[in-house]
Amino acid sequence: MCIKNAKQKIPPSIFTVPASCLPSPNPAPRPAKVEDQQLRYFLQKDKITSFDAFKPERNLQKQYKNLIISRSKERLVCLFMNDNFSECSLSAIVENKPTLCSPLTLSAFKNGISVPLFKILHPNNGLKLYTQFDKTVRLAMNYDIPFDKTIQNVVTLLQAHTSACVDTEEKKLVFLTRQLKLLSQKQFSMNDYCFALQSYPKCNYEQLRDFLVLPCKRKLQYITSSIDKDQVLRETFDKVQTLQQKNVFLLVDEVQICLNAEECSPSSDLSKEGPVG
Repeated sequence: MCIKNAKQKIPPSIFTVPASCLPSPNPAPRPAKVEDQQLRYFLQKDKITSFDAFKPERNLQKQYKNLIISRSKERLVCLFMNDNFSECSLSAIVENKPTLCSPLTLSAFKNGISVPLFKILHPNNGLKLYTQFDKTVRLAMNYDIPFDKTIQNVVTLLQAHTSACVDTEEKKLVFLTRQLKLLSQKQFSMNDYCFALQSYPKCNYEQLRDFLVLPCKRKLQYITSSIDKDQVLRETFDKVQTLQQKNVFLLVDEVQICLNAEECSPSSDLSKEGPVG
């Protein structure tokens, strides 16, 4: 009977259709599993719909001990303190600034330096899931600040306090700031070369380079050999007083003599050094 009814639904054909090729009735819908219902509930609960509905305070206080949370109408600030509550090691800021894909934005700062969060968050640091927030906090906790960013942060702080110093302290801060910049990027200026040439005959230059960022001896030799000293001295003598001319002449001559002596010495390190730099 079932085969007869099924044959009635098949277009007429001159060929006989076997029973195995006949269409079968549609199966009943599969009942939803408990795991599927739990997953659907979790995904719905994980979504952040608005800033007022975003309340991670209870979960944060369970995971982290030394925590200070401040909430306003447009911002949620989480400060992760050390054991003595004397310093803030990490700050996470959630703002009520919707983006194209997310209702909120999140930024994190470790020791005053911004933590890149593009691997977890949406474009423009968009935040729309609670799991994103938890992963971001863990990522920022384990973030290792690059050396260049640390140096840049210290240089910025020193430059901000330079104007409030006395003249003698200001010179020291300017010199220290310049040395810190050279630590991250060795691009020597004319003042750096002048300082190196002036310091060379007065001390053990290689020992001084153990503590300061200075050009190598081969670079100093290259500078002194490529400069027309007579022309430089004539131009310098026209600009300085008569009493200073002798000092300038002696300084240039002393540097040249020291460099030539080390170059001719069998134990000189100039032959061991690499290219000029």
